[in-house]
Amino acid sequence: MEKNKVALVSDLMLASVALIWGLGFPVTQMAIDANLSSGLIVALRFLIAALVMGIIFRKEVRTITARDALLGCVAGLILGMAFLLQVMGQSMTTPSNSAFLTSLNVIIVPFLSWAFFHQRPTRKMLLVALGCLVGALVLTITPGQGLQLGFGDLLVLCCAVAFSLHISYLGWVAGRIDVKKLTFLQMLTAGCLGSIYTLVFELPQIAEADFAAGWAPVLYMALLSTAFAFFAQTYAQKHTSPARAAIILGCEGLLGSIFSVLLGYEPVTINLVVGGTIIFLSLLLMEVNPVALLRRRPADAEQA
Repeated sequence: MEKNKVALVSDLMLASVALIWGLGFPVTQMAIDANLSSGLIVALRFLIAALVMGIIFRKEVRTITARDALLGCVAGLILGMAFLLQVMGQSMTTPSNSAFLTSLNVIIVPFLSWAFFHQRPTRKMLLVALGCLVGALVLTITPGQGLQLGFGDLLVLCCAVAFSLHISYLGWVAGRIDVKKLTFLQMLTAGCLGSIYTLVFELPQIAEADFAAGWAPVLYMALLSTAFAFFAQTYAQKHTSPARAAIILGCEGLLGSIFSVLLGYEPVTINLVVGGTIIFLSLLLMEVNPVALLRRRPADAEQA
């Protein structure tokens, strides 16, 4: 019973992360519209998050060992690269496309976990992953033109691969290092990577940034999308498989598109409705066993 309760709490934590990240797509667009460069967005969100986490968990941070630093920095490098690719890609595509293409990591994670950590995915998980892939393809098809993938979309696809590596790696490393230490080290490393990228490639763009308009979205990303969300994700992945975590977090794509429409960043289209419905039903399949429900109904009818 206790194990089921822990699993439920973990799922709810991952669902809350998906909700926060879903809203994060239009929020990131606000930062992009404020002329904050990709590297600067990544640097600010993760360095602010690292500062907050360092203050809250200062006792644990003081006891970080060389082994902890190595494990945490690897996670942070993968994470930082994923977000750089995502923000660069989103600046060349729509928040909705970015959201759904990012959620394609749900397809990749089960196979990475199988290949590297010998965690074989169930048939249901493979079916759910396939449904999510079909839904994402529907979203990127332009009526009369077929599948349309721009350079920004390709960058976001690369970001989905990086996120898959990150989720799979977290599934392996979460039980080998304190969650608080791992979260802090991830934030700090990703923030440093964003800073280096900004100084090397984007220094002239800093002068064009509208920080007055950009601070609110940056603080949302730093405090909610980063500090809270990655602590919750890292904690939850101690109690669930990478494949299950990826499928729950895959809801962020659908939520991202819904928030983008509600905030006026893009209109409702048939692709959005059909593709989003397919992804939602696929994710629902993970929690519901249709065969068991069908078998239960006749039995319930006989008892009545």
